[in-house]
Amino acid sequence: MKTVARLLLVASLICGTASGAWALPGPTEGFVGVVIWVFLAYCALIVIAQLLVALHALRRLIEESMAKKKVSRPVILR
Repeated sequence: MKTVARLLLVASLICGTASGAWALPGPTEGFVGVVIWVFLAYCALIVIAQLLVALHALRRLIEESMAKKKVSRPVILR
């Protein structure tokens, strides 16, 4: 439940910062606007995919550091 809430929070923050783009109607009209939106959507997919991979790696790193590690035992060499 917490992860879903966090994901929604991050998504709303990302979408909220893009609201300034709606104020500029000029370059997004016609076919050029469609090309721009497709390009931006493609870039967003790449950024989101990399963000998910980074968050997954960070989570695994934190879990491994918090996990109980085996206690090494001394070995006597003769």
